[in-house]
Amino acid sequence: MNPLSVFLRTRYGKGFASRDAIEHHQNKAFQHLRRNIMPRSPFYAPYANKPLSEWPLMNKALMMEHFTVINTAGITKEEALKIALTSEQERNFAPMIGNIAVGLSTGTSGQRGLFASNKRERALWAALMLGRFSPSFLQRQRVSLFLRANNMLYERLGNALISFEFYDLLQIFSEHLPRLTKQQPTVLIAPAQILGLLAQAQQDRIINIAPRCIISVAEVLSPEDQTAIEAAFGTRVDQVYQCTEGVLGMTCRAGNMHLNEAYVHIERDVIDEASGAFAPIITDLTRETQPVLKYRLFDILILDPEPCPCGCASLRLKRIEGRCDDILYWHGDNGAPQMIPSDLIRQAMATSRSSIRDYRAVQHGQDRLDIWLETTDFKQASQDVSRNLQKQAFAIKARLPELQFHTGISLQPDQKRRRVIAEKQ
Repeated sequence: MNPLSVFLRTRYGKGFASRDAIEHHQNKAFQHLRRNIMPRSPFYAPYANKPLSEWPLMNKALMMEHFTVINTAGITKEEALKIALTSEQERNFAPMIGNIAVGLSTGTSGQRGLFASNKRERALWAALMLGRFSPSFLQRQRVSLFLRANNMLYERLGNALISFEFYDLLQIFSEHLPRLTKQQPTVLIAPAQILGLLAQAQQDRIINIAPRCIISVAEVLSPEDQTAIEAAFGTRVDQVYQCTEGVLGMTCRAGNMHLNEAYVHIERDVIDEASGAFAPIITDLTRETQPVLKYRLFDILILDPEPCPCGCASLRLKRIEGRCDDILYWHGDNGAPQMIPSDLIRQAMATSRSSIRDYRAVQHGQDRLDIWLETTDFKQASQDVSRNLQKQAFAIKARLPELQFHTGISLQPDQKRRRVIAEKQ
């Protein structure tokens, strides 16, 4: 699999026509994985000829612990960590180990992880993104990247047709705006929270940009945020479901999110039988420097069973529910814990008569829910939300916990936004 074929498949292909086609494609990819990648990893070599069911279940903590023997480049965890930490502290992401770029990730869990990629893997990422989202190749594209940390994944991909500019989320947000206006990006990539702030800056005429492509990454994009961003910039917001472990999904040309089954095999650890909500266990079929095999994510996904108008048979996502440890459970009428969709909380906010700009709901056990509201009419909004939640709890036969409302939310652009949080007891 080379970058050109990935670009052409993504740009001009129509996706898989059937589940059989996906299975056939993935079987060939697994053969390549077993033959050419797993034998080069001291950790995975013993499993190369064993069935998938016998591969060890991986997660971020185990990946960090065994980094030295998992990667195929002979890089020690200590060596990678030293470079990654220095890059983070100095905000200089140029140092590499040979042609291997290394970096740190924390994600929404706050748990530190290491990632490594070679030149080919970085080119594959670019081919996938440009094939799907680049507006045109008749004009030079200027890409703005609002990220917590830069990486050679991006900067060294620049050429005569495309340039990347990095905006550091750990720096003061307002200081980026003059440079952004000067750059005049054709492609804008940022977390949903940052896109919302940029949309507000556009409406307030602090910036004046006209991106032809907007991509939301790293955070869940709510329908309300999407509407506000699209209104400000006059163009559709696409989404990429990406984490340290790879590109797991992206919106198709019909605007629906599909899992990236051309390059990622996905197993399901079902969390809730009623809704079908599951945590994905992923095997990346392209990664070679740092194999990602049978890796359990802490995201909760819900599939949309309806076929997509785009014609692609890859699994279609209805929504990303949140993280496993941030799923709310209330007492059901029968006394048993009942999973509460994050969409129920969102709907309670969206249907308030008072405009709610932002919110955060933090549950303590199953008996108390603290709600922070960013609104101009706190009293009315809190009454509306309380009434809405009461109706919704009744409709699903659940008992609403005690509600406590608070005003104001501190924005933290350098951190992933979590609107619904389940505090551990």
